[in-house]
Amino acid sequence: MSGSYDDSMIDVSSDSFWEVGNYKRTVKRVDDGNRLCNDLMNCLHERARIEKAYAQQLTEWGKRWRQLIEKAWLSRTLTKYLFLQARSMVRWSGRGLLCARRQEKVSELHMEVKSSLMGEDYEKLKNWQRDAYHKQMIGGFKETKEADDGFRKAQKPWAKKLKEMETMKKSYHSACKEEKLAASRETNSKLESNNNPDAQKKLQEKVEKCQQEVQKTKERYEKSLEELDKLTPQYMENMEQVFEQWQQFEDKRIRFFKELLLEVKHHLDLSTNHRFQTIYHTLEDTVSATDAEEDLKWFRSNQGPGMPMNWPQFEDWSVDLNRTLSRREKKKPSEGVTLTGISQTGSDQPVQPAKTSSSLTVPTKTAPVGSNPFEDDEDEEEEEEEMAVEQQTTVNHISVNKEEIKTASSMEKTPDWSDEDTGGNPFSANGDGNPFGEDEPTSPVVSVPVRALYDYEGQEQDELSFKAGDEFTKIGEEDDQGWCKGRLKDGQTGLYPANYVEDIQ
Repeated sequence: MSGSYDDSMIDVSSDSFWEVGNYKRTVKRVDDGNRLCNDLMNCLHERARIEKAYAQQLTEWGKRWRQLIEKAWLSRTLTKYLFLQARSMVRWSGRGLLCARRQEKVSELHMEVKSSLMGEDYEKLKNWQRDAYHKQMIGGFKETKEADDGFRKAQKPWAKKLKEMETMKKSYHSACKEEKLAASRETNSKLESNNNPDAQKKLQEKVEKCQQEVQKTKERYEKSLEELDKLTPQYMENMEQVFEQWQQFEDKRIRFFKELLLEVKHHLDLSTNHRFQTIYHTLEDTVSATDAEEDLKWFRSNQGPGMPMNWPQFEDWSVDLNRTLSRREKKKPSEGVTLTGISQTGSDQPVQPAKTSSSLTVPTKTAPVGSNPFEDDEDEEEEEEEMAVEQQTTVNHISVNKEEIKTASSMEKTPDWSDEDTGGNPFSANGDGNPFGEDEPTSPVVSVPVRALYDYEGQEQDELSFKAGDEFTKIGEEDDQGWCKGRLKDGQTGLYPANYVEDIQ
C-alpha cells in the first residue's frame, strides 16, 4: 500500500466508524478477546488455589481438634476430676468430633471444586482459545490479521477517492484565496491618487486569471465529490460485510464465556450440592439432640450430691485391716525390707524381683492414692503408729517362715530341687500364695458380659487392652476409683476403666 494511503489512514477527522482507519477498534476487539481468555484462565487458576488452600486448612483443623478431643478423654494423665467426668466428656467431645469430621467432609467438597475448576472449566477454556485464536510465526494472531486485511480491502477504493477529493478541495480553496487577494489589491490600487494605468491593468488581469482558476478547480472538486458519492454505497456494503463477520466471531466468544461462567457458578455454589446440605443438616440434628437435663442429671448422680457416700462408722482395729492396701498403694515403690526369693540352701541371696505372691514387702509410710496432701498432723501420727505395728508384725512372720524353710531345706538335699518342683510358692503356708497362711478378703463373684465403647491400651501389666466393639466378661465390681476387673475371651484377666464399657442387655 502506498505511503499516501498510509497517511490517509492516520488522518482521522471524526470518531465515526466510517472514517478512514476507525475500523481499527473492531480489529483490536479480536485481540482483546484473546486477552480476556487469558485473564479468565488466571482467574480460575487463582480461585482453584484458594479452594485447595481452604480445603487443606479445613483438613488440618479437623485433624488437630479431633486429636485434641480424643486425648482429652482418653489420656490417663488427666487429673482425677477430669478423668471421672469421662462419660460427660465423651458425649460432648463426640459432638465436637462430629463437627471436626463434618469439616473434613466439607474439605473434600472444596477439593472437588478445585478439581472441577482446573480439570473441567480451565481446560475447556484453554481448548476453546486454542481453536479460536491461531498464533502466527511473525507474531500476533491470524484472526487479527484477517480482520485488518478485510477492512483495509473494503475501505481502499473509497479511501483513495476520498484522498483525490480532498486534493481537489484544497486546490479550489487555494484558488479562491488567490482570487480574493488579487481583487483586494485591485481595489486598493484604484483608491490611490497616483494610480499607474499599467499597474492597474496588470492587477485587473491577475483578478481575471484567478477567477478562471477558481472556476476550473471548483469543477474538478465537484466532479471528484460526485465520484466519491458514487463509491460510498459500495464502500458501506463492503465494510458492513466485514464487520458482521467479526461480530459473529465475537458472538461465539460471548456465548462461550456465558456458558463457561454458568458452569463455574455451578461448581462454586455448594449450597445446591445435596452432600453439602446433608453435612450441615446432620450436624444441626446432632447438636439439637443434646439433652441438657440428661447431662445435668448424670453429673449430679456421678459428681454431685447424688453420689453414694461411705459415711464414717466405728471400726475395730486389726492387722488385716492395715494390710489391706488400695491398688494404687501397692503399685508405689516400698522403702522397707523386701524378701523376693529363697535359694536352694535357704540363704538370703535375692533373685530378680517379680510381681507375684512370692514377693513380700515390709511397707513403710506411703500416701494412699486420692489422699489429701494437706491433712492434719494428727492423722499422720496415727498413720505412722499403724504402719509401725504392721511392720513389726510382718517382720515376725518373716522370721517364722524363714526358720520353717531352712528346716525343709536341710531335710531334702536333692540337687535338682527348685520352686517349680514344689508346685507352689515356698513362702506359702497353705499352698495358695499367702505367706501368712491367712485368707484374704475376696470380692463377690461377678460375671457380666460387657462391650467396649472405645479403644483402650493398657498402660501397665495388670491392665487389659481392647478395641471399641470387643466383648468380654466383667468379673469384679467397680472400685472407688472407677476400675473393674475383667476377663477377655482368650482368658486374660486384668483391670480396665469402667466408663469405657457398657453392659450387654
